[in-house]
Amino acid sequence: MKKLFWILSISFLAFLQTACETKVAPKQQDSTPIAQNEDWKQLTLREKIGQTMMVLSDYKTHKEIGGGSLDSFFVKYPVGGLFIAEWYRENYKPKKQMPYYESVPKMIQEYNAAAPFALFISEDFEKGAGYYYDNCTKTPAIMALGAANNPELAYAYGKVVSQESRALGFNWLLHPVADLNMNPLHPLIIERAISDKYEIALPILREQARAMKNCGIISTIKHFPGDGATIRDQHLITSANNLSMAEWRSTFGKMFDALIKDEVPSIMIGHIQFPAYQRDSIDGVLPPATLSKDIMTKLLKNEMGYRGVLMSDAMNMGGAMGYYPSVFEASVQSFVAGCDMILWPDLAFMDTVEARILRGEIPMSRLDDAVERIWALREKYGFLEKTEVVTPLPADHASYTEEKMTALAESAVTVIQDKNNDIPLDTQNIKKIMLINISYVDSFVVHGLPKRDRKKDFEIIQKELIKKGFDVSLELDFHLWNGHELDKYDKFIVCFENSFFDPVGSPFLKGREAFFLWKVKTLPKEKVIAVSFSNPYYNTFYLGTNPLLINAYSRDAFMQKAVVKVLMGDVKATAKSPVDLWNPIMK
Repeated sequence: MKKLFWILSISFLAFLQTACETKVAPKQQDSTPIAQNEDWKQLTLREKIGQTMMVLSDYKTHKEIGGGSLDSFFVKYPVGGLFIAEWYRENYKPKKQMPYYESVPKMIQEYNAAAPFALFISEDFEKGAGYYYDNCTKTPAIMALGAANNPELAYAYGKVVSQESRALGFNWLLHPVADLNMNPLHPLIIERAISDKYEIALPILREQARAMKNCGIISTIKHFPGDGATIRDQHLITSANNLSMAEWRSTFGKMFDALIKDEVPSIMIGHIQFPAYQRDSIDGVLPPATLSKDIMTKLLKNEMGYRGVLMSDAMNMGGAMGYYPSVFEASVQSFVAGCDMILWPDLAFMDTVEARILRGEIPMSRLDDAVERIWALREKYGFLEKTEVVTPLPADHASYTEEKMTALAESAVTVIQDKNNDIPLDTQNIKKIMLINISYVDSFVVHGLPKRDRKKDFEIIQKELIKKGFDVSLELDFHLWNGHELDKYDKFIVCFENSFFDPVGSPFLKGREAFFLWKVKTLPKEKVIAVSFSNPYYNTFYLGTNPLLINAYSRDAFMQKAVVKVLMGDVKATAKSPVDLWNPIMK
């Protein structure tokens, strides 16, 4: 009998432990209305559905659907949001030679004038609008914020990006990134994350979001339940957060919970499985969070008490594929499972959801929940009525940007090791320097952007070193050099630059770039200075035995100038790496 008692006791304790590992303590539900303004209840069914759609800015197609008129287009499809896709910008050209930073605001104004409601206009702009618009700022990479670890500079970062976004006509940005780069082999998160530790990331995220709110920009914390723990890229396959519930609660969970308490307006749901929590499945397979009622409705809305807007990641990504017959059906099922704003749905989404609601296949309560949340966002950010689309830049924007982004870059440059005390560089004995560009080259141009000119990648650091009196050459084809030709150089600065998503795929060196590195290894290591302007793990992984290693996170002008200042001793590097560069996974 005692034996049976102990067996039953152990079984019961095991059950309790399992239950604790798969549940988050429910919170007291707030019974007050999410939106104080109830005008949303007067919308037509199609207008309600339109509020849940953030469609791509295919201006040409939209005009054709409207018989040449955007007004007629919105009568047929009263969508509430527009994502300005760079691969569609050529569809709108009022003047042939007009730059995008002039034509896009005009297009946005035309859309907004025709729409029945003030439009939500969105983009990512994670590293600033300058990567898409010539008159805007290319800011340092997000991980530079973690290296600087300065909330004041994080606020400035958010302010600069927000002001330039408003000046173009954008009011909803799909950042900040709240992922943690826990796995150094991840091909997508890398320097796109602030850190691998939530303690560093959370204060930085809070200040970015606060700056965006103060500038009238809707922020989007992404990607729930948190990416960066595996090696999966959501663009290609379903990613996963493979932490236990205890690990998740003490990292991602703690961070998202704090941001929810801060009332962040929007959270982007990732194409990410969460095995420790999920119990739903599609054909026996855990769906990504974007298709999971367990994650979106049960966990985020009910248990964590989130009352803001859930936005899907783009539903055409590989991580959302394979669960339903088409991208279109996946978008519909994401909405059914609890997503409030679908990113890049087909216009037929409106027709289908309308028909399924009228047939009783989708409950009206699901649509009303989404629309009320979105309406509350309109209310909070002043988008119940149409206002001026473009907000001019403040008079001091240029000087403020130069001051703050320079300070950020100089605070972020991270000297990993300087075993021979090479800093500051010896100007008496160092005359000739070769910059070795090890950056990925691909003939495929993502999203129709202009092909990158690698000759210009590091021309800023070259010019800055020349100003300091050095004879500096920039080498794009290092493998062609013979050994005796290299003897005349006093120093070689290896410039790594393989940033996330450029290219899509492996985060590590392959082919031509790997061959370059192999040749670098033949150089006297005391002559080599390695600087990574992207992936923070390159230096310790590839050149860990070299005496001088520096991380700079991105190749924007601010970071290149800051690296030279650090090398010359004009700026003392105080940053600590925001990620574990000697992670056991890399050994």
